[in-house]
Amino acid sequence: MSIFCVVFFHTKLKETLVTVQKLDKNMSNLRSWLSRIEAELSRPITYSVCHEQEIQRRLAEQQDRGDMDTVVQVPQ
Repeated sequence: MSIFCVVFFHTKLKETLVTVQKLDKNMSNLRSWLSRIEAELSRPITYSVCHEQEIQRRLAEQQDRGDMDTVVQVPQ
């Protein structure tokens, strides 16, 4: 086996290790996010006042909390 092959395999192994570490971190972030969302979903929604503004505010709140793009960093 030539030195080129050894260097190539070593480089690929290091790249794979970095990728697996990133995947592990993303999986951990996903587990935390899912746990938080499940806890929120298990609580009943209560309204202090039942009018259109309150409902729209709650909907916007839920949409902000459920944004998956903030959980996982997807490489471009």
